[in-house]
Amino acid sequence: MNQTPENNKSGLLTGILIGGAIGAAASLLLAPKSGSALREDLSNAIHSLSDKTRDLASTLKQRATNAADTISIQASELSEKAQEGKQIISDTLQTVKEDMQG
Repeated sequence: MNQTPENNKSGLLTGILIGGAIGAAASLLLAPKSGSALREDLSNAIHSLSDKTRDLASTLKQRATNAADTISIQASELSEKAQEGKQIISDTLQTVKEDMQG
């Protein structure tokens, strides 16, 4: 599979978020607290993780959009250069043909 720096960063960030969530949940569950305090802490941790997940999804969506735009622009430029090259070759062949006939 092709590993790009963006894929590696994305995977690292996802791993950090998951590891952080597991660590937070473990510390909350192992800490001596009353049931209501534990539920409140878990609720806060879930909301925090949910917010971070939304932020990550938004960031990834924006980066994917930017990458798609960049690729589209580069593909268009490459296509234009290919057309220019095709025209140069066609003109050159036409000139050679005319020189051979004349």
